[in-house]
Amino acid sequence: MHDSGSITLIVDIVIIISTSFLFGIFAYKLKQSVILAYILVGILIGPYGFGLINKVGEVHSLAEIGVALLMFVIGVEFKISKLGNIWKVIIFGGIFQIVCMIVAGYSLSRIMGYSLLNSLLLGMIGSISSTMIIVKILTERREMERLHSRIIVGLLIVQDLAVVFMVCFIINFENIASGNILDFVKVLGFSISVLIAIVFIGRKLLPKVMYLIVKTGNKEMFLLSIFSFAIGISVTTHLLGLSISLGAFIVGFLLSEAEYNSEISAQIRPLKDIFIVIFFVSVGLLINPRILMDNIMLVVLLTFLIMFGKFIFCALPTWCFGYDGKTSVRVGMGMMQIGEFSFVMLTIGQKHGFLSSTIFSSTIAAALISIMLTPLAIKQADSVYNFLTSTIPLGKLLSYIPHYRLEESKEAEKSLTGHVILCGYGNSGIRVADGLKEKKEMVVIEHDIKKIEILKNRGFKYLFGDAMNHHLLLKAGISTARILIMAIPDLETKKIATRYAKVYNHEIMVIARAVTESEKRELQQIGVDYTIIPMSLEAAEIIDKIIE
Repeated sequence: MHDSGSITLIVDIVIIISTSFLFGIFAYKLKQSVILAYILVGILIGPYGFGLINKVGEVHSLAEIGVALLMFVIGVEFKISKLGNIWKVIIFGGIFQIVCMIVAGYSLSRIMGYSLLNSLLLGMIGSISSTMIIVKILTERREMERLHSRIIVGLLIVQDLAVVFMVCFIINFENIASGNILDFVKVLGFSISVLIAIVFIGRKLLPKVMYLIVKTGNKEMFLLSIFSFAIGISVTTHLLGLSISLGAFIVGFLLSEAEYNSEISAQIRPLKDIFIVIFFVSVGLLINPRILMDNIMLVVLLTFLIMFGKFIFCALPTWCFGYDGKTSVRVGMGMMQIGEFSFVMLTIGQKHGFLSSTIFSSTIAAALISIMLTPLAIKQADSVYNFLTSTIPLGKLLSYIPHYRLEESKEAEKSLTGHVILCGYGNSGIRVADGLKEKKEMVVIEHDIKKIEILKNRGFKYLFGDAMNHHLLLKAGISTARILIMAIPDLETKKIATRYAKVYNHEIMVIARAVTESEKRELQQIGVDYTIIPMSLEAAEIIDKIIE
């Protein structure tokens, strides 16, 4: 007999995924954030809507996995080497923004008559921006490698690390309020010690374990190991008093310098995307629309505080550290929203009874508005800069603010364009790579770790992974490449890679190796421009030799 509880949870998941899919399509058509659509789904199907979801607690448990996988992917793709000389603005600018937003949120809440803890929590929640939303928008705009995006990502990481202190503060607020600060210091010291221990041990051990798994060549084992490390170690850090999110980021960061980091990120993304949907729907489940209607003025004030405050407190330190006005405005406009960790802290605050239902629902509403306006804000950043620079009072004001001058701030990192992507470094791939090495810029995608070592030693640009994974193709620059060469035997991989290539780049030329005439016809039907059958070429060469 089936367990009725498990069946109910399965039905709830089906409702969440299917409804999110439908609302996601509408959001895409209206050019709005799908995250907004997911939260609205939660409101509609939740206990304050049509009541389709009953087990809210179990949905929230699943949502935690989404947050963990999101931070794991961010950790894998985060490299300290990319920060370069921008570390000063990232660290000091990040701390400046967090402190200023906490003070501003606290002041507004106290003026409106709310309690000390409500006010502090509101400031902390407002200081955190959305890593997922910003990164997604910048990726879609192909701006991730530009200077302002690197600064934004750095600021987001500082915010995420600050969440450790904030969560410790929220959980231990009763001890702090009663004057027992020593317990808080002990918990914080323990948390920092655990972080250092995990980083030290993991840096030595984790890449070696993953390398042994990669050497087996088993894709299922590779995916299972990634998931188990991302979730398992995250839960361990949670049991030790840290957040699941931070633990997941640390695990990803420990693997960020590994040669197979691109494949790790690509493999885990589909799982991450599904659980992230559940997370945002779970946020919507907690929203009571009636409370929002009774507190319109608070929602408006919170939205103004979040968007205007974030813009000023992020753009100003960027300018003071010597970066040009356009870069500063772009950074400020990109950070104008509440983030995933804000929702996490909202949930923790409500769970411990430290947050009123009015502040909770009103903050969620302000977050929805800021999230909805974020794509527009990033898109119009340059227009805002032009408008601001045309106002004489602003120009005079900025001239009085002391700041460094950095020529580097006007430069952007060059990305690959017009290059060749070679999938497969087998017998044919080796000959192609050697022939093009000195003539054309090239990226090689290969799934055999032994061949990766050869590519590394011979100075080729490479990515470890499977060519059928579109995230990996995007990382290789498929949207700006001139030619895609598939020197791999698997027909399905060639067909999937070709379809993705033609979607992301209509002008790209696709060259593929075929085994038979029927395979050649299949490849040509899906868009391969030039197909080669090595056996036919060998036969033709033999015939020509005989005739000669």
